[in-house]
Amino acid sequence: MMITHTHFRVRYSETDGQRRAHHSHYPVWFEMGRADFCRNIGFDYKKLEDGGSFLVVAKLECVYKTPLEYDEPVSVETTLSVATRKVLTFKYRVLNERTGTLAGEGQTILVCIDREGRPTSLPSPVFQTLKDASSHAFEHSMPHHETGG
Repeated sequence: MMITHTHFRVRYSETDGQRRAHHSHYPVWFEMGRADFCRNIGFDYKKLEDGGSFLVVAKLECVYKTPLEYDEPVSVETTLSVATRKVLTFKYRVLNERTGTLAGEGQTILVCIDREGRPTSLPSPVFQTLKDASSHAFEHSMPHHETGG
């Protein structure tokens, strides 16, 4: 199974009154990891949309383990655990890179739909690319994302 690592730092705008990362940002970080994963395997989401297919989040789960604070280095590990013609399941682990501590983990289930919002199958080349990525065992680290304070 392929694993990508998306690196960034907790931005001040992502913190709450205690300078800890607010829980609402974890889904955004999951999306960052998912986008990096797809880019890394050569899956062009814009091209999928231009062809009339869309991936929508049908379910999101997140379990918070330990807090992250402002400016701490973070890595989101992303894997594609299930790839069918209509449903994809991505799993995420959010890690504090300084301590190696697991800050949170979760998954998203995405469904492929057409322009009218009806479930549809992924185009065969896209499905094969995703299926191959879900079965290959290798890791890839994505470059650090630029963040502001």
